[in-house]
Amino acid sequence: MILAFGWYFLVYPWQIVDSPAGVMTTAGMLVPVTIAIIIAMTIATALLAIRSPRDTEARADERDRSFDMRGTYFGYYPLVVGIWINIFLIFWGIGQAAQLNLMIATLVVAEAVRIGTQLYLYRRGC
Repeated sequence: MILAFGWYFLVYPWQIVDSPAGVMTTAGMLVPVTIAIIIAMTIATALLAIRSPRDTEARADERDRSFDMRGTYFGYYPLVVGIWINIFLIFWGIGQAAQLNLMIATLVVAEAVRIGTQLYLYRRGC
């Protein structure tokens, strides 16, 4: 996810963000990003299933649910802050493509915090 959206935000032609072409560019660039994420998730899931087939049928225990809940808890705050920033920027006349990119960035940051928290908790072995 970080690689796909990192590419997106680095390659995006920011000089056209305030033009109507900016919205279409955003839509066009989201297609390969979405495909890349789907392919990466499919490959990772298949490799993990091949590596340990018994884990694919294991049910989530209390620890897994707790890590998921804590990750969601910490990911919620950047999501809320990003949405409020977006709401305020609507009233200041931000362009559609800039607003769309801010929404995407908000989701990416929130998801990175959620997943990062879960990985930290699993790595720490709480």
